[in-house]
Amino acid sequence: MLGTLGLWTLLPAAAQVSPNRRTCVFFEAPGVRGSTKTLGEVVDAGPGPPKGIRCLYSHCCFGIWNLTHGRAQVEMQGCLDSDEPGCESLHCDPVPRAHPSPSSTLFTCSCGTDFCNANYSHLPPSGNRGAPGPQEPQATPGGPIWMAQLLLGVFLVLLLSIIILALLQRKACRVQGGSDPEPEPGSGGDCSEELPELAELRFSQVIQEGGHAVVWAGRLQGEMVAIKAFPPRAVAQFRAERAVYQLLGLQHNHIVRFITAGQGGPGPLPSGPLLVLELYPKGSLCHYLTQYTSDWGSSLRMALSLAEGLAFLHGERWQDGQYKPGIAHRDLSSQNVLIREDRSCAIGDLGLALVLPGLAQPPALAPTQPRGPAAILEAGTQRYMAPELLDKTLDLQDWGTALQRADVYSLALLLWEILSRCSDLRPDHRPPPFQLAYEAELGSNPSACELWALAVAERKRPNIPSSWSCSATDPRGLRELLEDCWDADPEARLTAECVQQRLAALAYPQVASSFPESCPQGCPENCPAAPASAAFPCRPQQSSCLLSVQQGSGSKS
Repeated sequence: MLGTLGLWTLLPAAAQVSPNRRTCVFFEAPGVRGSTKTLGEVVDAGPGPPKGIRCLYSHCCFGIWNLTHGRAQVEMQGCLDSDEPGCESLHCDPVPRAHPSPSSTLFTCSCGTDFCNANYSHLPPSGNRGAPGPQEPQATPGGPIWMAQLLLGVFLVLLLSIIILALLQRKACRVQGGSDPEPEPGSGGDCSEELPELAELRFSQVIQEGGHAVVWAGRLQGEMVAIKAFPPRAVAQFRAERAVYQLLGLQHNHIVRFITAGQGGPGPLPSGPLLVLELYPKGSLCHYLTQYTSDWGSSLRMALSLAEGLAFLHGERWQDGQYKPGIAHRDLSSQNVLIREDRSCAIGDLGLALVLPGLAQPPALAPTQPRGPAAILEAGTQRYMAPELLDKTLDLQDWGTALQRADVYSLALLLWEILSRCSDLRPDHRPPPFQLAYEAELGSNPSACELWALAVAERKRPNIPSSWSCSATDPRGLRELLEDCWDADPEARLTAECVQQRLAALAYPQVASSFPESCPQGCPENCPAAPASAAFPCRPQQSSCLLSVQQGSGSKS
């Protein structure tokens, strides 16, 4: 209830807050799915809610309220996992985000001052009959002006005391020989290792700019290549991505081909660490789908190649005496998938990929364990994040399997994007202009709060048009495939290998029709699009769909 969310209940805890950390109100209503508790350190301000939370990963607070029949109740308050547009606001100014029912509206806000999410300033019109009229009282608990002024004065005095105490404590630590904390991974630093200078490398033009690197088109020894150039501050990201690309046995038709790593020569062009990769002139999947449509066969082959690439990435296997560990991608998006000349897909951008612990892993190749839950929960593009990543409920006990399941959710959104541009799934053979997953519902730049409200609270998914059911294909199998991949329950999702088999059965129905009844979704050994081990049913929650170590299968040069 909002009446319990007074700022005064948090002031005793404020005396211990670091001046460099944002402190927000923390509250989660009973029955709300998910928790943001891992995004900060909860401050015990006394018995019962609300409490405070010191943010670990952002300087941004958020709040979610549910307005039902004119009565507002708080659903969640806490820290965001990253700074986003709106965090610069000094006050909580909520906006309507979703409608769980005709009579209720979810409002969210984000703001960037301590305890700014304790109460909202006002609720704008929601467009629902349940919204309060202009004369109706708001649910924000208020007090006399003098009380607010008094509390503000007390808070400022406490904040000044905190700063003074922090300075004294730092001085004492230095006198006692203490040192400042080590910088976090990814914060930059000098590259102590010697990288080979790629003197023959020639830069042509920038083709993509990202948060940690710029991708150029260029030439190396006469071959057209893509050059991923990292600034000095992103040395840690360079090392992480290079380590994955250099794993033995990672070569596959549907994984971007790694050529070499090094540094540029002197001059105005990038001279920092570089990854040299195969160039894919057709561009990203997003760019391709914006420009072109495909028929049913081409769309399925594109989808199947994407599933093959992810199944290979996830798989733990030995090939020709080389061990390849399982790998979770963690940033699947249509910008990070590239299109080959034959219009099949190649998965790239392995900067956030994690090597997973395995069953047949030699001790010398055991991966470095992630540094705490924050490193495991780190993920890429918000639009494609699985619900368990949005609400921070990912299974940290079996984090390897959990991250693979999160990848499959992202894969489902990419399959939907591919199929949305299939001309044979439309009665007039004219698909609508390309839209990213959830773009129709949330626009081109959704916030974490908006995605949480839609994908977690409402369990909504991209719309599967009714016209898809009018095609000559197997619409029931297509819909079931997507729903089994983006299921809200991670344990109910298919593995990437099973997605590959389901797509192979759709792509080659004349072969799949000869399966015995015990294997309705499988793929025979002579199927060119799936490995030999795919001759078993692939339905969710079946032991046959669990990942297994494959001896000498699935690798392609």
